[in-house]
Amino acid sequence: MIHWCAVAAGIGAWFGLGTPVAISAGFALAAGTTRHRGALVLIVVLLITAIRFGQAIDGLVPPPDGPVDHWVTLTSDPRSFGSVGTRASARWGSTRVSVVAYGATAGDLARQLSGDQLKISGTFRGSTSSEWARWRHEVGTITVTAVHSTHPGPPLNRFTNQIRRWLAGGAEALPRDDRATFLGMVMGDDREQSPVIADDFRAAGLGHLLVVSGQNVAFLLAVLESLLRRGRPATRLVVVPLALLCFATLTRFEPSVLRAVGMAGVSVGSATIGLPIDSRKALSLAITALLMIDPFLVHAVAFQLSVAATVGIVWLASPLAARLPGPAVVRVAVATTVAAQVAVAPLLLVLFGPVPLMSLPANLLAGPVSGAIMIWGCTAGLVAGVFGGVVADGLHVPTRLMVGWVRWVARLAPNVPPFMLGTSGVALVAAAVLCALSSRSNLRRLGAILASVAIVASLATPATVPPGISNLKTATVLSGPNGVTVFLPNTVRQSQILEDLRLAGVTEINTLAVANGDAGAARAVTALRSRFPDLAVFAPPLHQVPGARTLQPGQHLVFAAATITTVSDGATTRLKLVRSRPIETVNQSDGDAKVSGDVR
Repeated sequence: MIHWCAVAAGIGAWFGLGTPVAISAGFALAAGTTRHRGALVLIVVLLITAIRFGQAIDGLVPPPDGPVDHWVTLTSDPRSFGSVGTRASARWGSTRVSVVAYGATAGDLARQLSGDQLKISGTFRGSTSSEWARWRHEVGTITVTAVHSTHPGPPLNRFTNQIRRWLAGGAEALPRDDRATFLGMVMGDDREQSPVIADDFRAAGLGHLLVVSGQNVAFLLAVLESLLRRGRPATRLVVVPLALLCFATLTRFEPSVLRAVGMAGVSVGSATIGLPIDSRKALSLAITALLMIDPFLVHAVAFQLSVAATVGIVWLASPLAARLPGPAVVRVAVATTVAAQVAVAPLLLVLFGPVPLMSLPANLLAGPVSGAIMIWGCTAGLVAGVFGGVVADGLHVPTRLMVGWVRWVARLAPNVPPFMLGTSGVALVAAAVLCALSSRSNLRRLGAILASVAIVASLATPATVPPGISNLKTATVLSGPNGVTVFLPNTVRQSQILEDLRLAGVTEINTLAVANGDAGAARAVTALRSRFPDLAVFAPPLHQVPGARTLQPGQHLVFAAATITTVSDGATTRLKLVRSRPIETVNQSDGDAKVSGDVR
């Protein structure tokens, strides 16, 4: 019944109903199920979440557009966007909004943290165009023109923000990229992570390590368990929920953390009162309670992935570990990783496309070390932040080694062809896991065969760029025996171009040409140079791309099947790729560029 309540809550939160319709439907259904208490409970849960969804939708009506001179409370840490902008989420009275600032005002906003209160002036414009913002209850944007005064906010926020400052201050002893990775793994602060690091981790199936997740909560509980082992039940009942609340505030109430905190709270509470429940029931109760409080959570991708991974772990990991050969420590690690990956794979297929085959070995190699980083960060990392200096340098020597290992594992993925599991591959792996759970040896052997077939099929068909011209989502690739040239026709986000080229199998670029020479193109070029250091870059006149060579009017990059030239419409000057003959006649020399004219 408990598990069905979670399903009912998910259905009610996903579809939702208007309050009058839900109440009418509830009376009608309840009248026919009064003798079936279980069915009645499910109906009540479904209708409550449906009604809460309707109320949340009704609350998305924005105030009138116009000037703002008011106090707001930040509900997220400000992060940079574009070249001179800063953005954050905030609560304005009873309304959730996004606040953005530019120029000097952006610096004033960037110095704050979640929970801080700001007296601002600006202009509000209602908009619900972003689904991401909608599921965070945001109804519009305030463009801030001035920050008049600030206040540190409630005591809990002051305390957790001080912890964040200690952790960040101590991590100054680390190199920049190691510091960004460390802060993301320990407290979910991904603001300093470069697009290249983020793409490396996604390619290896390790993206969940760069943000806080249920794994962080599990390690926090492990630390608390060692400290409170001899404590009284009443002490545990006070300390554990308080620690979970502080951790949720520290990590900004991320959906995956809410799931884990809810599950841990249910488990600890039930054990303390003498009615312990297993992890499966704790998960279902946590899902039900969270969706009844905030039904929009069901639409958050992080929440969906967290629930799916946990379902796989609590239902599949233990029986799978019992069937695998080898030492217990290895069997448990493999079973836990496989169970989580199999459970989230269908969601990943729908949301992001094929699943990287490397995710399983990468998680096995990086998972144990990531746990050590989290525990070390929550203990020694705090001490390093409090004392700083030589103490921080010494305490973060192990951090540097551990973070370096995890980053090395992540960097392996972009340097090999992208072996991916599509729909059929994921189905074969799932079938293999189900067979492995069987008590019959012939079915377990069949499972091993199915898994082998899925792996061999993905290894046999890696994505590669064919010779000639290939049109990707964000770029055009001209490939030949002597090198690869990439043309960016539009300004794109750094993460988009990195992922697009990686999934297409581009592991080497010799020449890059950008149609626009604006700041967005400069950021994309910077990211690509981080992955391809020997890149030669061409840009139009008056570009803002550091180190790029200018392609002046009358100069060309000449290929067998295309030419990149400079064109002007009077207002702007940009580069343009012109095909010199139909793509059907392209041959293997089409990627070899020849420069016509003196290119500077």
